[in-house]
Amino acid sequence: MDMNKIGKYIAENRKKQGLTQKQLADKLGMSDKSVSKWERGVCLPDVSIYAELCHILNISINEFLAGEDIREEDLIIKSEDNLIQIARDSNHRQKSLKRIIRVLIVLLIIAILVSERILLLNLAKPKNYVEPIAKDSIEMKVAEIMSFADGPYIFNYRLKDEFEELTLYVSEYRQGEFVKKIELTWTNYEGMESAKEGMLAIVPDFDNGLVSVAVTDESSKTQTSFPILEHVEGWDFGRSASQIEEQKAIEFGCEQGLLALIYDGDILRVMPVSDLEDGNFPEENDYLYYITYKFTK
Repeated sequence: MDMNKIGKYIAENRKKQGLTQKQLADKLGMSDKSVSKWERGVCLPDVSIYAELCHILNISINEFLAGEDIREEDLIIKSEDNLIQIARDSNHRQKSLKRIIRVLIVLLIIAILVSERILLLNLAKPKNYVEPIAKDSIEMKVAEIMSFADGPYIFNYRLKDEFEELTLYVSEYRQGEFVKKIELTWTNYEGMESAKEGMLAIVPDFDNGLVSVAVTDESSKTQTSFPILEHVEGWDFGRSASQIEEQKAIEFGCEQGLLALIYDGDILRVMPVSDLEDGNFPEENDYLYYITYKFTK
């Protein structure tokens, strides 16, 4: 990334918003010396404040990374250029930083899809639904290139009805027996208008025993991760997954299946998510991580 170009772009948009370096720094909880360094191209802001900085400057993350305004018709091309440049930069960083960048790339793709691809709902579709992104779409192909070996699992959700909470969970099963359940993310809209659409992304990193999870909508995002195959020696496992394959109507107040990540040292048995919702967890699989979601009014 061109730090000088990005620095000038930060300065330009800060002035457009009528902010001094100190005022911008105060909004971010940082020093004006940090803002000065960004604008002089000495360094870039930490990735943890990208979203907040772009919100204050009224620019997109894509424009921030490019260091220039992007026309809507150039968005996809510029997004791919940004992703490629980020990937090149990541080759020269430490392994821990690479992982952060890859998660950022997935979040960037999600943000692009949410903000730029607004589709009219067909009357034949459910009013409220979750659906997987098409595997042959350009967005999914780019996400697969930039993700880990097992690839990403990305889903849209769209609602006409208001809701208060969206929660994701993961339940671990070993040889068909329940082990534990963890609440992954929690989004609360109580007292405010809820999002009409958003995305859920699950990105397994088998080599490092970690699964990243992100939830984003028009105005917010949350991300977390959970470990897999803890205390397992050897890592000699086959792996597969089962996810919803088409639109699925949202049932408010009910926990619904989204994705199962399956690991086994011998024979994998893959079952449809609908069977898992009925409580049928095959004993043949050594480890199964069942990810569910719940929308609550």
